[in-house]
Amino acid sequence: MLLVTIVNLFRTRSITFPWQFWLLWVIYLWVSLILDFSFLGLQLTFQYMLPLLIGVVASGFTYTPEDLYWMFKWFIRLIALIYITFVFANIFGSGFTPNLAAMPMVFSLAVSLLAGLYFITSEKKYLFFVGLLFLAPIVELTRMGIVAIAAVFIFHFANKAFKTKIIYGSIGFLVFLLVFSSQKFQEKTFYNKQGSISDLTINYYENPDLRSSGRTSWKKALDPGLKAAPLWGNGPRADNAYLTKITRMRGGEAHNDYLSVRFNYGYVGLSLLLIGFAGSFVSLYKISRKYIDSWYIWLISTSALSLYIAFLMFMYTDNILKYTIFFPNYFFAMIGIVYSLRKNEDIGCDTSLQ
Repeated sequence: MLLVTIVNLFRTRSITFPWQFWLLWVIYLWVSLILDFSFLGLQLTFQYMLPLLIGVVASGFTYTPEDLYWMFKWFIRLIALIYITFVFANIFGSGFTPNLAAMPMVFSLAVSLLAGLYFITSEKKYLFFVGLLFLAPIVELTRMGIVAIAAVFIFHFANKAFKTKIIYGSIGFLVFLLVFSSQKFQEKTFYNKQGSISDLTINYYENPDLRSSGRTSWKKALDPGLKAAPLWGNGPRADNAYLTKITRMRGGEAHNDYLSVRFNYGYVGLSLLLIGFAGSFVSLYKISRKYIDSWYIWLISTSALSLYIAFLMFMYTDNILKYTIFFPNYFFAMIGIVYSLRKNEDIGCDTSLQ
């Protein structure tokens, strides 16, 4: 994907992606790599830059309604294939299942688009598909996946009615209570296999009875390095080298992107990353408000805005910045498409594919 993106980058004539918000972050990545070069550091730099490059290239194309429909059709086919393998593995107890972080991340993308279609067209079939996809992380008991997908739907930016947000929020809370009280969820979440909602904390590192699937151990292992270089960090991919030394294994991940970025790039790097997110969010939000009557721009922009919620949530418990093929590539491509459509507003006004 990196090779394809670079080739197309040199063929791109018009760039409308808001790269200015990410410029300081990109410069900081490369300066850090130059000062502390390593192969894994180079790999990480490309991983972090790839989705941004995809967004830049995507913003340089011109899209017809047929192009958008073609892309959506093939994306839904991919989602269907993943879902089929998931169902097959759960029914027959064997075979490949795209579980753990991969499935809820890519499904959250589909949920955002389908939810956008539901709130815009009011067609119940889209709501049914959202519910079907939501069942997958519940069955797999992917905790952040459940919360993130629910948040994308409940707080979707295409839903302008506060009343329905309350209704869907209440339904989501009832579903959460049912899942939380289940024996499997209790066993996976608490060491003593039993807990209450009051035992849940935002900072999951502080609760000794909360099963963090090894995340607390990684945090403790990284603490000395975090304290040693809090401002500028320890260098690109220093977390992998550090965890390899501590665990005497091949390496490890913090499973918390905020923690990883802090360890490698310090508070300065983390601040620049969050500035990129904040700036692009505000810019995209302004577009969604200005082009509310442009069907495609409204659908894709509100769906992308809703995915910021999932992105920041997954960053707290996973390595979504590195899992480019599961989420960031699609996410930044959607943003690039919005900026391209803005150049040709008449495309956004075409509602023939509703």
